[in-house]
Amino acid sequence: AHDGYGGPSYVISFACGSVIVTVWIWVMRFLFELHRMDCSASKAYHALPSFYFQQMWLPGALSGLLYSSGNFMCIISVTYLGQGVGYSFTQTSMLISGLWGIFFFKEIEGRERILKWLFSALVAVAGILGLSYEHAS
Repeated sequence: AHDGYGGPSYVISFACGSVIVTVWIWVMRFLFELHRMDCSASKAYHALPSFYFQQMWLPGALSGLLYSSGNFMCIISVTYLGQGVGYSFTQTSMLISGLWGIFFFKEIEGRERILKWLFSALVAVAGILGLSYEHAS
């Protein structure tokens, strides 16, 4: 079916790259604080944001697991459905986020604004369905 290099084979390198970039950004932030605090390493360290490990390890681990599994499934869908259909379906996650924002977090208020958002969401879904129909024929 799909010979050669598929998307899932790049997940480990993506994870390694993410770790490297995150550590690099924290080092840059520390060096910035070190410069700002007149080369006092102790002051620079304490100027960095706290990690709150005891409070955040479980929500952080769960959100990372959810993101990683979703990212992996996006790669699988694009591998088997193609860019046009697979990627379009993965972008429907924005619709779910928008619905959470409207109905749970109350980020969009007012009937007119909500209806405009829903109309634009329907246009996006129509485009996705059109692409999937095109893929089937």
